[in-house]
Amino acid sequence: TTKTSLRIGILYEDTQMTKFAGLDLLGNLAPQIIDLVAEIMPTIAPFKQLAIPMEFLYISSSRELTKTTPYMYVKPTHTYENGLIDLKIILLGGPNLMTVKEGSLTFLQWASQQTKIMLTTCSGAMWLVRSGVLDGKKASTNRMMLGAAKMVFPKVEWLDQRWVFDAGAFRGRTNLDCWRC
Repeated sequence: TTKTSLRIGILYEDTQMTKFAGLDLLGNLAPQIIDLVAEIMPTIAPFKQLAIPMEFLYISSSRELTKTTPYMYVKPTHTYENGLIDLKIILLGGPNLMTVKEGSLTFLQWASQQTKIMLTTCSGAMWLVRSGVLDGKKASTNRMMLGAAKMVFPKVEWLDQRWVFDAGAFRGRTNLDCWRC
């Protein structure tokens, strides 16, 4: 049976590259990587049947190069307006919250109704919060930013813990995680 691709949207607005380290780990479950490793280590071949086809969509306010650290640039594959549907996971790293584009906030409001899982790392939770979709919900963020988050976004129940799971307006179960930076 042919497996359908797991479509993963990554919001990319001047975000640190380290915020997406987990994405690389997830990508290691894709058929291309398992096939590559199985060529080097034939004992891995039985795991090929468990591989998960994945499609990574790098989403930004434009398709122009966007900066990441350390002085590297990424070319987004999609914009917030160009018909992104059927995303199963959205990942948000922590950009400068003062400069995120309004289009990203509108997209997150729409996506919160369409997407099964929304993952955040570090201060990325505050990007999601800024869109308004976490008002009245539990969330966590970078421990250094927690005090500021409580003051700036008082409609969210901020928790000092690594993982926060909260269901609600999202299509499925929402997983908001924070890697304490």
